[in-house]
Amino acid sequence: MISRMRLNTTPVELSCQDLGYRSGPPSIKEILKTVSFTAKSGEFLGIVGPNGAGKSTLLRNLGGLLRPTSGRVLFNGQVVHDIKPRAFATMSAYMHQDTVMPFSFLVRDVVMFGRHPYSSPLAAPSPEDEAYACQCMRATDCLELADKMITTLSGGERQRVMLARLLAQDTPMVMLDEPTSSLDIRHAGDVFLLLRALADAGKLVIAVMHDLRAAAKYCSRVLLIHQGRLVANGDPEDVLHEGHITYAFEIRAKTFQNPAGQWDFYVDDL
Repeated sequence: MISRMRLNTTPVELSCQDLGYRSGPPSIKEILKTVSFTAKSGEFLGIVGPNGAGKSTLLRNLGGLLRPTSGRVLFNGQVVHDIKPRAFATMSAYMHQDTVMPFSFLVRDVVMFGRHPYSSPLAAPSPEDEAYACQCMRATDCLELADKMITTLSGGERQRVMLARLLAQDTPMVMLDEPTSSLDIRHAGDVFLLLRALADAGKLVIAVMHDLRAAAKYCSRVLLIHQGRLVANGDPEDVLHEGHITYAFEIRAKTFQNPAGQWDFYVDDL
């Protein structure tokens, strides 16, 4: 899907050091507690855990959308919030969980938003930018939607458009919050294949995920978050073992190798 695309694979390193985050006022709630890890170019890092564990809050801190209340996030050795937003937008792209847009734009214009960090605010899109946006829409199976209004699309269609916009930004680090939550089985599989291909090409890919099977199959490393703490960090099959899943999700999980030779699990109700 992306083998013929020009990709920015500038080497990057993201370091999370004793990260803590509290929400409020009026009520103060500790959401993240001393989370530390490092990620580099070429990795597909999946962040998993139960609802309310702090996964999205962690991703938003990593992407500079929230400011930590303790600890820090470094991007290539520099504190993320010390980097000018326009400069950071050429190095890191973020796909939100919520894909609803309040205004009606053509899909092709939404995807072109990803090219804005590379041009002056009032400049018209260049032919090269338009061609690249078309490549991104083709890679995410939404080129046929290019002349439709974004507000007329289904949730799954919007999600593919937002992924195309993320690709169009062409940054060496990409962050995605539940990028397949509205997608059918086929398109979800295509997205995970695409994300793995981006990592294999040299980008750093970080995604919040609920699909443990997909995390085991496509991610090079998995972080398991529970009650704001990093429970495990490492190879998917080492992190997603029965003890960790049972503890974090409060279920009786049994893991096994399915007939396709892949990691799998089921919930034991006994």
